[in-house]
Amino acid sequence: MSERLFAPLLVGNQPKIFDDRRRAGAEFNLRLARNRLDKGAITPAEFEQVVERTIKGVVDDQIACGFGRVTDGRIRWDDPVTPFAAAHDGFAIGGLIRFFDNNVYYRRPTISGPVRFVRSAVIDDFRLLRRLSDHPVMPSVCGPYSLARFCIDENYGGRKALYDDCARLVRGELEALAAAGADWVQLDEPFLSVHPEDAGVAVDAINAAISGVGVKTFVFTYFGSLAPVAERIWDINAQALGADCVTAPENFDILQRGPRTLGRAFGLVDARSTRMESPDWLQQRLDTLADAGAAHWPVCWITPSAALEFLPYKNAIAKMRLIGEAVAQFAPARIEETV
Repeated sequence: MSERLFAPLLVGNQPKIFDDRRRAGAEFNLRLARNRLDKGAITPAEFEQVVERTIKGVVDDQIACGFGRVTDGRIRWDDPVTPFAAAHDGFAIGGLIRFFDNNVYYRRPTISGPVRFVRSAVIDDFRLLRRLSDHPVMPSVCGPYSLARFCIDENYGGRKALYDDCARLVRGELEALAAAGADWVQLDEPFLSVHPEDAGVAVDAINAAISGVGVKTFVFTYFGSLAPVAERIWDINAQALGADCVTAPENFDILQRGPRTLGRAFGLVDARSTRMESPDWLQQRLDTLADAGAAHWPVCWITPSAALEFLPYKNAIAKMRLIGEAVAQFAPARIEETV
């Protein structure tokens, strides 16, 4: 349990290549290791050792930067949807397509049959993370609405049935994590702020996945404004809601208006630029949240605006250190603390 008013948290993939001298070389270069695995130069067991060392490095860096709750940096994920499309029935991995307005691509799945939960795509990584860290952890899954939106539907014909089955799949993931001992799980819902016309069905799908599932859920959206969906987002039954406040600065004010019982996550630090934010500017943002009543919210996470994976590792670390040092200025003050 933290006594700080704010808590730092990562919300997405971390860079897969350590570029500092201390850990340079093949043994900490996951992409190089994967190429060597594909060529038969290393065994699957040796590749898993590289994965484990890489995740341990990501965990150690978060702790060094003052993060009390840690993630595995989604080191094994190529993108937010492929792990789930590969693990469950109904999907066929497709061709490359641009990932939002970022200069990267993901393999867009095609839904070729009924979407069905088979076995958790993330449970093994959750158990590994628990073994590598004695800090509280935050596993993550793709939210049901965005899972459907990431795909090309060639089976359902109607969105409602697709959303219902994606919600059941995600609920299976959450139940598996709850049974394994998770206390919090992050759901990525980047499409929630991009397609406001779907706000109603998106919220229904999210609630079908998370309601009464036995684990606290944190829904994070990015790359868009919450303004067009502001009338519906408070209907989400999650214990915390977060948003990218860099791409859409108005999200900083919108999140403050939510119910007092809801935890918040403010994506204040730009995850898509190496330009460093001023410590004074970040401090002012936190001062504003403190004045707005952050001490009464169940949790107030300060996060990057999205995944840091597009930054060189040294820049990602600098952003994490900036967040960690800023939140450390506020202690103790929390009235209700559940981190």
